[in-house]
Amino acid sequence: MNIHKNARLTPLRREEMALLVIEGAFSKAHAARVYGVSAKIVAR
Repeated sequence: MNIHKNARLTPLRREEMALLVIEGAFSKAHAARVYGVSAKIVAR
């Protein structure tokens, strides 16, 4: 997979973030802060 050099999340980190939000461990806002992305990205 070709990942942009400035990408904040790799597919593995994106999956990790999504699972934490789905399982209820993190809110979307908290996940956005921890992973350094916007809440809009987390909502995707």
